[in-house]
Amino acid sequence: MIEIKDVSKTYVSVKRRLRLFQKDFELNGDKDEESTISETYVKKGLIFKKKIKHTHALNKIKLRIRHGEIFGLLGPNGAGKTTLTKIISTLVLPESGTILVNNHDVSTNPTPVRTSLGLVTGGERSLYWKMTPLENLVFFGRLYHLSKKEAEKRALELIEKFKLNDKKDELVQNLSTGQKMKVAFCRALVHDPPLLLIDEAERGLDPRASKEFRKFLKEELQEKQGKTILLCTHNMEILDELCDRIALINKGSIIALGTPERLKLSMKQKHILNLQSHQHIPKDLFDGLENVGSISSKCEDEFHFTDIEIENGTEIANQVLQRIYDAKIKVDEFSLKTATLEDVFLKLTGRKLDDEAEGLDG
Repeated sequence: MIEIKDVSKTYVSVKRRLRLFQKDFELNGDKDEESTISETYVKKGLIFKKKIKHTHALNKIKLRIRHGEIFGLLGPNGAGKTTLTKIISTLVLPESGTILVNNHDVSTNPTPVRTSLGLVTGGERSLYWKMTPLENLVFFGRLYHLSKKEAEKRALELIEKFKLNDKKDELVQNLSTGQKMKVAFCRALVHDPPLLLIDEAERGLDPRASKEFRKFLKEELQEKQGKTILLCTHNMEILDELCDRIALINKGSIIALGTPERLKLSMKQKHILNLQSHQHIPKDLFDGLENVGSISSKCEDEFHFTDIEIENGTEIANQVLQRIYDAKIKVDEFSLKTATLEDVFLKLTGRKLDDEAEGLDG
């Protein structure tokens, strides 16, 4: 369905800074970052410093998304998810490499690509806010060459499915964020595309709407209609529940690929022991204890939080807690949980999913 071969993309940003006096420029020096080209120029007697920064959003991405699967792209904000989605949907051209959607090149033959996909993005602004949901859907249906009758029929079907009947004649600007996102989903589906691209679109949905959203994607779009869905998010719970396969992306590169179960099993340690205490728990306290993996700790306010990766669950956890007790360190709270996709990401990158990556997008 989608074949991505060695796709790279670099964004260029320019920052100009005024130096009123020559000595200001000399004092500040020319300390540039590795990916920055700096130059100075004079205009009307004033000295300007211009920095040109190159941000590598994607770095030789290779992926193949199969027909009929829900494929997840998991990474923090700035990892390159949005850039890849924009390239697939023909909104942005790749710097190098190729992307084929149903054997059509997104760069050289974009028209059949656009007709075969629907795009939903978070913070949705691709609706006309001075029009009603029904008017929006009929308008976009007509853009996809549906007749007026077909567009109206399709629009009403989607409005019924997304439970927007009582809002179909309201102006979009008066709808809640969750209702706007529902209309955005309707717009993406109005021409019944075989491929759906969803980029952080669960934002703004309340828990009930989010549950309905997941059920609709899995049961209706994938199982009944056989659509291919690309989900881009940093919400690991949604991907863990819905996806057939997941790619972990960090700083524009794919660092792992597989089913949610296989990714979690790739960690030798199957459980995480979380501890909260008023005292620091030294790592050497567990020297010689088998099946204990990496140990990370942080201090917030007056509390110390320690995460210990272990195997064999409660058996090793009891041994760990016994050593802490013998060292006369009081533990206020503890919990034992199985490894999650975020634990896999943290192990591979040393960063959490809610960290900001260096980049221009999500």
